[in-house]
Amino acid sequence: MSIKKATPKAVFAACEQLALLGHSWNRDDVRGIIGGGSFTVIDPLIQSWRKLQPVREVAPSVPAEVLIEVASLIEQKITHFVDEVSARDHAREQTLLQLNELSAAEFEQKEAELMISLEESQLTNHQLEAELSRVELDSMTEIAKEREHSQSLTLKLQITEEARSSLNKQLAEQKAFFESTLKDLKQEHKMALNDQASRSLELSNEQAQKLKLEYQQQLAQQKAELTGAAEITENRLMRLLDQSRLEIKEAHAEFNQKIDMLNRELQIEKQQCNSQKLEIKALQSAHEALTEESIKVEQDTEQQVITLRQELSLLSSENKAIKDQLLEYQTQGSQQAKSDLQQLKDSIRLLQEQVKIR
Repeated sequence: MSIKKATPKAVFAACEQLALLGHSWNRDDVRGIIGGGSFTVIDPLIQSWRKLQPVREVAPSVPAEVLIEVASLIEQKITHFVDEVSARDHAREQTLLQLNELSAAEFEQKEAELMISLEESQLTNHQLEAELSRVELDSMTEIAKEREHSQSLTLKLQITEEARSSLNKQLAEQKAFFESTLKDLKQEHKMALNDQASRSLELSNEQAQKLKLEYQQQLAQQKAELTGAAEITENRLMRLLDQSRLEIKEAHAEFNQKIDMLNRELQIEKQQCNSQKLEIKALQSAHEALTEESIKVEQDTEQQVITLRQELSLLSSENKAIKDQLLEYQTQGSQQAKSDLQQLKDSIRLLQEQVKIR
């Protein structure tokens, strides 16, 4: 936007040119003729020109410089308007800065709280991981102990089986010995042909029956003892094995339950960490967007203030030039110009009264 084109003289000349064309026109047409300028400057000048038209009809011989002097009075209102706009922009800028500071403080506080919560979650996570490692180690130790106990029981069972096999072997050897002894006695009985054959035979039969009975009794007793000992040992081993298996199952179940509980807690902590990270990212994005918007508003506000200041400076210089021209005109003017000026003042006073009546 050019700030050197929307001068009162240029705007008034453009308005005169458009009025001579004899059709309706607006501020866009004026801006197109002067080649640019801000509407905040052009609109008040157009309104001033329209208000000065009744004066021109009453005093057509009034020079344009005098009309411009009148326009300078209106320029004061424009300056006041520009000052109000600058004040509003400054107030809006201060409000945005305060909002930015509040948002930044709130974001920092929220970020600090989230960081503390994240650190607590990480600490809890480490504690849960340490507890999980300890439980795994304890479970592995218990399983190893149960395995050693089971192996010892298996070894005892093998030793008992070996003892049982040894006893059965001894019984078989004793049975073979008694059978061979009985066979020898029978052979001796057959070979005896003397007078004591019958008595020897009876004695031999009695001894054989006695030995056989004793052997059967001993064999039955040893068999009963071995069977009872084997059953007791077997029952004891089976109970120990069942107890060991039950303890192992309970340890496994408890270990799996602890692992599941720790995994659920760990999953919950991970979800909380992820949600907190997402909140931090969202807050960071909002803070960045707010910062960018604030920077943009500040830049726009500064640009508008600079533009308004430049326009005000230009208007001030033009006002000074007009005043100089008016002073020169007053010193060199004729009596006719003075009367026209008085007539113009009267017309302006009349116009003001009409405006007040309306």
